[in-house]
Amino acid sequence: MSKRFPQAKISEAQKQNFKTLFDDLKASVDLPPSDTSLAAFKQDLLDAVSDRVLTKSEFKTIVKDVVEIVESAGVTASEARTIFYDLQNIAQASRWPKTNDNATGTTGSDILWTGLGQDTLNGAGSDDAGADEIDYLIGGGGPDTFILGDATQAFYDDKQLLTAGLTDYGVVVDFNLQQDKIQLHGSASDYELAVLPTGLNVTGTGIYYTNGNQSGVKELVGVVMGVTLTDLSAGFTFVSSTPV
Repeated sequence: MSKRFPQAKISEAQKQNFKTLFDDLKASVDLPPSDTSLAAFKQDLLDAVSDRVLTKSEFKTIVKDVVEIVESAGVTASEARTIFYDLQNIAQASRWPKTNDNATGTTGSDILWTGLGQDTLNGAGSDDAGADEIDYLIGGGGPDTFILGDATQAFYDDKQLLTAGLTDYGVVVDFNLQQDKIQLHGSASDYELAVLPTGLNVTGTGIYYTNGNQSGVKELVGVVMGVTLTDLSAGFTFVSSTPV
């Protein structure tokens, strides 16, 4: 039996949260191909509020619509973070139980959103370690851990020494340095934090895996959206099956 969450009555304040989200989305959209996604979002939003209550399932559908718009519509990283904090405000006002969730992706590209608890998000799963995937990880409120590697391997590594791995990486959408963690395989010496390649449809800090690559080409395994990070000793944890 699936877990049932209480419905959240939509207050006047919550209506304003929805209006802020819609206005921020509309102001951020630049590209015509987003029209279909924006229409789907508007319809799902109307469906969700028509009975004056909001279920967690309805909210997750809205989150998915928003991520599709952000990904396709020329939304900047700064705008995207504003939009996702709008979503967080809606979730917090809904007063659902603060569960600690473990969200795991599939063998394809995923959009993972958890909630307000202390959550763990792993878009790569365990079978293919994120090969040929671009996963979006949205932690919501609370201290969250974003998994970009485990004790045995780095995720999103295409194993091609002469390519930068621009077709597979994990996007950490709402990283909060004060409370969240990004988990990586190995040790800090295996990675670099640097600017993202020109033309990538997202901005922020790139996490590059360098261990074992003698060609000098760094492997992009993660993107921290809208945040500039320079220090691997803050906000990161490292795991390995051997002492480091």
